[in-house]
Amino acid sequence: QRRAIFEQQMVMKAFWGLALLALTSAQPIDLLQNEPIILYADVSPKLRIITKSSAFSGVMPNDIECVFSPKVDPSIYTVNIANDIMLSLVLNPGKKWNENPTIDGTTLYLVELKIRGENRLNAIEDVAKVVPTPSVLKSDQVIYQKATRQFIINGTNFNPKKTDLIFEPALIRNQDYILNVATQSTLVLTRTTSSLWRSDPGPLKLRRIDTGGGQLRINPNDDGIVVAEVQADLDSHGVTVESTPNERSYQSTGRISVIGEGFNPTDNHFRFANGLRGHGVNYTTMEHSVNMITMQLKPGSKWRSNPENLPGPLNLLAVDAGAGFVAVGPTEAKKGRAVATIFEDVSIVSSSKVAFSSHSHEIWIVGKGFTRGDYKTVLTFDPPIEDRIPNDITALVFNRTHIRLSIYEGESWLSSKITQPVPLRVMSVNTGPGPVMMNGDGSSYGSTKSVVGAGKGVVIATLQPDEKQHSDVQVFRSTSQSLYQTAALKDLKITGKGFKDGMTLNFDNGLYNNVDFKMTVDSAEQVTLSLKSGRKWRVEGGALRIMSVKLPDEDEPIVVGSGGEGVAVAEILDDPFITSGERIIFATHTKQLTINGYGFVLDDTRITLSPTLPDAYYLDSVEPYRIVLHLRDGFSWDDDVFEKGNSQDIFVTKIDTRAGEVVLNNGQGVVIAKVEADLDDNNCDDSCEYAFDGLCDDGTSSERDWYDDDYGGFYGYDDGQYYDYGYYYYGDDHYGDDTFLAAICDVGTDCTDCGGPTHPTEAKIVECDNSCQWSNDGFCDDDRTSGLCTAGTDCHDCGPVGASNFTSLFGDDWEWNSEGDSFWDDDDNYWVGDDELAYAPMESFEDKERMNDGAGSLFINAMQAIVYFVGLVFCSGGAFVGFKIYKGETPPMAFPMADEPDVESKNSLLTSSGRANVPVTPDVFTS
Repeated sequence: QRRAIFEQQMVMKAFWGLALLALTSAQPIDLLQNEPIILYADVSPKLRIITKSSAFSGVMPNDIECVFSPKVDPSIYTVNIANDIMLSLVLNPGKKWNENPTIDGTTLYLVELKIRGENRLNAIEDVAKVVPTPSVLKSDQVIYQKATRQFIINGTNFNPKKTDLIFEPALIRNQDYILNVATQSTLVLTRTTSSLWRSDPGPLKLRRIDTGGGQLRINPNDDGIVVAEVQADLDSHGVTVESTPNERSYQSTGRISVIGEGFNPTDNHFRFANGLRGHGVNYTTMEHSVNMITMQLKPGSKWRSNPENLPGPLNLLAVDAGAGFVAVGPTEAKKGRAVATIFEDVSIVSSSKVAFSSHSHEIWIVGKGFTRGDYKTVLTFDPPIEDRIPNDITALVFNRTHIRLSIYEGESWLSSKITQPVPLRVMSVNTGPGPVMMNGDGSSYGSTKSVVGAGKGVVIATLQPDEKQHSDVQVFRSTSQSLYQTAALKDLKITGKGFKDGMTLNFDNGLYNNVDFKMTVDSAEQVTLSLKSGRKWRVEGGALRIMSVKLPDEDEPIVVGSGGEGVAVAEILDDPFITSGERIIFATHTKQLTINGYGFVLDDTRITLSPTLPDAYYLDSVEPYRIVLHLRDGFSWDDDVFEKGNSQDIFVTKIDTRAGEVVLNNGQGVVIAKVEADLDDNNCDDSCEYAFDGLCDDGTSSERDWYDDDYGGFYGYDDGQYYDYGYYYYGDDHYGDDTFLAAICDVGTDCTDCGGPTHPTEAKIVECDNSCQWSNDGFCDDDRTSGLCTAGTDCHDCGPVGASNFTSLFGDDWEWNSEGDSFWDDDDNYWVGDDELAYAPMESFEDKERMNDGAGSLFINAMQAIVYFVGLVFCSGGAFVGFKIYKGETPPMAFPMADEPDVESKNSLLTSSGRANVPVTPDVFTS
C-alpha cells in the first residue's frame, strides 16, 4: 500500500512538472516587422514572416498553418522555413495574394500562426499590403525632343499616391519631367523647360514601374516597352498665336479668324480648351494662310456651350501645323490664347402683358444672353422707343435674364393721339458681337431654322391708352421718389388733384394712416406722408402703389390707375446693409477690395470710407449683394500705414443707394478690412498676364480646385470630349484634359484673384479631422508630406497641425542598416521589388491604431483583445498551480487518488536522508 501511494505521488509530480515545462516552453510569438511588406497581387513571389526570437527550431513546414484576414487560401502558397526565426510563404504559379485589392492596397493581417495546431501568435499583426499589379501599354506615338510639352502613357492600376518610372534613356523625375497620375489608367508627363525627351531621336522605353510594391521590370525580354518615338523638332514647331479677345461671336453663329505666324497654308489642326473639334464636327476651316486661319461654325454646334459663364474667351491651347501639336499658351492651366470672346445666344420671352400709357411705370424684358458691365446691351424697338433712351426712358440690365424699362415721371409710352392698343416689339439686340434680329418666338434670327415671324421682332408688351380716370380726384404717378424701407430720411410726397382733409389712401400692401404713417394734406394737389418709428413702407423693395382714394363725403372709394394696377407713387429700396469683416489688405499692393452686404443699387450707389480718401478708389462694379472697389494708381488705402507693424481698420461710414445718405453705426461705421504695410514678405501685385480673370494663377490659392470658366464645374473633372487626331486625347480612357493645375504666373503676381500671399494674422486654426480622401491609410498626406490634402485633414495619419509624429508615404526616413544588406535577392527574371526594398527603422512610437479604419479592423481589434485575455488567464493559472506543487501544497483541484496514510505512517516511510526506509528482503529461489 505504501508503495502504491509513493508511486502515485511520483506520477503527480511528474505530471505537473511536465505541464509546467510545456507551459514555459510554448512561448508566444512576436513578429519583428514594424511595417507591412508591400506585395503586388500576382507577381510578388514571397511573403516573409520574421519573429523576434526563435520559433521554428525543430518545426517542419507541415506543422505550420497561417490564418489571414482577409482570408488567404493555404493552397495558393507553399510554406518554407528559412531558419528558426523566418518563414517564407512562396506564391504558387498562377495564384494571387488577393483577387481584388484596392488601388491604395488591401491590408493583410496575420490573425493566427499555428504550430502543430496551437496558435502561438501573441498579437494580430498587419504583415503585408497587397496592391494591384500595374501594366503599361505599348505606344508608337510621335513626340518631339523639345517641341512636345506633354505626352501620355496608358495602362492599368496606376497609383495616384505612388507611381515611379525608370526610362531608357534615363529621365529624372522633377528634373526632366513632371509626372501626373491623371487616372488609374493614364499617366501624363510634362517636360520641364530646359530638358529634352531624348538628346537624339529614337525610341523612349519604360523599363520599370513602381506603384508601391517595388520596381517591376516591364517586358524584361526586350529591356522595356516603347511608350513614344522621339523625333527631332521641325521648323513648323515655331507656330505662334495672337490673343484677339476683341473678335466677338455669338454661341451658335459666325466665323472666327485665328491670327498668328507659322501656320500651314494648306492644313492645320487646333486644340481648344473646351473640346471644340474641327473636320466638320463642330466647325470647318474655310481659309488657310501663313498668318490667318478662318473657321466657320457648323449649324447646330456652339463655339462654347455653357451660357452661364458667358461672355467668355474661346481659348486655343495648341496648333498642329504638320509637326505635331505646339502649345500656344500655358496649357497646364487651360489658358492658351483667347482667339475670340463668345457671347450667349440672345433670346427673349414673348409676353402679352398690358402696359398703360402713363400709369404703368415699367416694362420687364425677360430672356437670356443680356450683358452689362464691360459690355452693353443695345435694343431696337417697334414703335422705335430707343430714340427716347435715356432722356425719357431708362433701360437697366439687371443680369443675363432681365432688363427693366422705366419711364420717367410725366412721360407716356404712347402718344396721346393713339387710341388703340399697340404691340411693343424688340426688333434687334446687340450684346457685344453685333445686332441680331429677333424672331416672333423670341429666338434670334439665324440661330434656328424657319420659325414663325422670322426677323420680325418679338412682342414684349401691349401698349394701351390709360383708362378714363375720375374727373375730380386723381393720383399722379411718381417713381422719381426713392425711399428706404425704414430709414426715415425724407417724407413721401404724393401729388394729384381733389385731395381733402379726412380722406383715406388705400395702398396695395395695406398701409394705414396713423398706424404706419402720419398723413398731412398740404393742398388739394399734394399730401405728405411721414413713416412712423418701427414701421416699413414695404416688407421688401419695390414700387409703392395707391389703389384707390376714399373721400370723407363719398360712399365708395375712387379707383385710380388702369387695369387694377393702381398708381406707383414711390420706389421703395431695401435698407442697405454692410457685412462687417476684417480682411487683411496691403496699403498699395491690394488693388481691389470687395464689400459684401445687400440692398445695393446697380446704377446708383455711393459709399464713404474712412480713412481712405475719396479720390483713392472708384467703384469697379456693383451687384445687389456686392460692391467692388478698385484702388487708383499712385494712391493708398491709408497713407499712414507704411512701417512694419502698422495697421489701420477701414470703415464704411456712409452709404447712399439713391434714397439718401445713411450714416452707419452712429457715424462710427462698419469695419470692412484691415490695412497693413507693404513689406518685403507680403509683396504682391497684379502683373500676371491673366490677372483679374477670377482664377488664381500664381499658385497661392488655398483652394485645390480651379473654376472651369466654360463648363461651370471645376478643373480636375473630365469634360468627356475626344480628339481624334495627333496624340492628344480627352476622356476617361485616355487623358483628363482638366488635370493640369500648375501655376502659370510667379507667386504674388495675381494678387487680386488669389487674395494675396497668406499673412500671419490671416492664418486660420485648422481643425484636426479625417476629411482627406486618403486619411486612415497609415501615411501622412497633408501639406507636411505629399500635399495631397489640406493641412489638418489627415489627422489620424499626420497628427495635429504642428506635430511631426507621422510616416511619409514616400519613405523619406527609410534607410539601409549598417551592414548594407537588409534586403533579399531572389534573382527573379521579373520581380525585383525586394531587391530594392528597405524596411523603415523602428519609430519612437507605435501606431497600432492604423488598423482602425473600418468594421473589419474593429473585429480584428476585438479578436486581439480576446487572445490577450485568454492568454493572461491561462498563464496566470498555470503559474499558480506550478507554484503550489513546487511548495509541496495540494493543487486547487480534485484528482482520483488512493487514501492518504496517517501522519506517522507517512513519516516512517522516510529517513532523515529522505530515502525510503524499506527492509531488505532476501532473494528467494525456488526450484
